[in-house]
Amino acid sequence: MLFLEGKIPSHVFFLVDGKMKLYTTDLQGREQIIHLAGPGDLMGYRAILGGDSLSCSAAALELSHVLVVPKDVFLRTLETDAAFSHQVIRLLTNELRHAEHHLAGLARKSVRARLAEVLLIIGTKFGYETDEETLAVTLSREEIAGLVGTATETVIRLLHAMKDEGLLATNARKIRLINKDGLRKCAEDL
Repeated sequence: MLFLEGKIPSHVFFLVDGKMKLYTTDLQGREQIIHLAGPGDLMGYRAILGGDSLSCSAAALELSHVLVVPKDVFLRTLETDAAFSHQVIRLLTNELRHAEHHLAGLARKSVRARLAEVLLIIGTKFGYETDEETLAVTLSREEIAGLVGTATETVIRLLHAMKDEGLLATNARKIRLINKDGLRKCAEDL
């Protein structure tokens, strides 16, 4: 666990390498993954900029290396380095655009389309194993359901249906995207 939702941040975190999930937890203890972080991602900075507590928790999905930057160093760098400030502003706008896209998708896309989109995004974010089809990150069905915004049982049923259609293959927690064009078409369906 890198940091916990609700805590007051004293550092920002720069992911040097590895893969992490950022998530919230409801009162029943269920996780809702809100972001998958990869190398180069900055985490915890919005809470510092907003003077808030952390809005999510972060945990490694695999062995990861993180640069821990004290809050005062981060804020001083923002004040003294215009190029760094512009990068942080660009990061904020990208995250806002992603959030808007996600909300619009939840409102108008079917769960099947959202699942296809999430699988393609995971492939883009983390890449593929040497076969160029198997996602290079292992996520549980519960974690995938959290990303899609649906029940685990729905994800299991839809993965099975997509498997029957020849869009993907599964082997335990590994997912192979056999027909990426078909998944793209599925992701575009409203």
